[in-house]
Amino acid sequence: MRTILPSELDPVQTNALLTGGVGPRPIALASTVSRAGVRNLAPFSFFNAFGSNPPTVAFAPNRRARDGTVKHTYLNAVATGEFVIAAVTFAMVQQMNVASAEFPEGVDEFGPSGLTPLPAQRVAPALVGESPFQMECRLVREVDLGSGPGSGSLLVGEVVAFHVREDALRDGTLSPEALDLVGRNGGAWYTRAHGPALFQVPKPVGRPIGYDALPAVLRASPILTGNDLGRLANSPSLPPAAPPERRPSDPSAPESLERAIQAALLREDLPEAWRLATLRVILG
Repeated sequence: MRTILPSELDPVQTNALLTGGVGPRPIALASTVSRAGVRNLAPFSFFNAFGSNPPTVAFAPNRRARDGTVKHTYLNAVATGEFVIAAVTFAMVQQMNVASAEFPEGVDEFGPSGLTPLPAQRVAPALVGESPFQMECRLVREVDLGSGPGSGSLLVGEVVAFHVREDALRDGTLSPEALDLVGRNGGAWYTRAHGPALFQVPKPVGRPIGYDALPAVLRASPILTGNDLGRLANSPSLPPAAPPERRPSDPSAPESLERAIQAALLREDLPEAWRLATLRVILG
């Protein structure tokens, strides 16, 4: 593995490593308005949620890496203390991309992007009509994370109103399939959170047995992956010590047994996976 020290890089190179390795990142399409009433709309992928009581989000319209200048979004949010965060979907990603261009001061990016401004309820900046999930926010803190080109300018906001499109709600929770969000990777790459890209991982219940409690013969398997062993390690307990009843259809070769364990785990049949794993231990 190659080691790279930040001191050896310029801000543009550092940014390329951060954005390429930390991803996909959620995208905040930030809507602000100047004191003169001019709207601004720009996407930022240094963004996330950080608490629910009060509901708190933060994003970073950092200084430009090439020259250290401050972005209009930052100036507007600090001047007015308000902003709107709109989630970005696959259906609007190209329009969001237009809004990311560096238009001159005074340009309302809703126009060039073709996105629709709608009145918010609690703040002055506009909602984005195409977005299925939005947050009206009041600025509670600004944090300078450095100085000069590429330095962070973190804006922390309290959510004072959520807006959710009705079809994005399924049984009272937000559906990732209905939202069809996109995330930001490095360079020109994005990730679409939809279809086969989505999967579920059951949370541990109580205290799982852990990887170090698995039989050594399984941990040393050249076939079972880290994810396979992680699924077994997430079990609440080891199976009974009594040997499993051998079925006529059970594979006999260790490699075949390990592939059968993988197949059982993929179809979420944990009891069968453990039965085969116990058989594998017995066979040695």
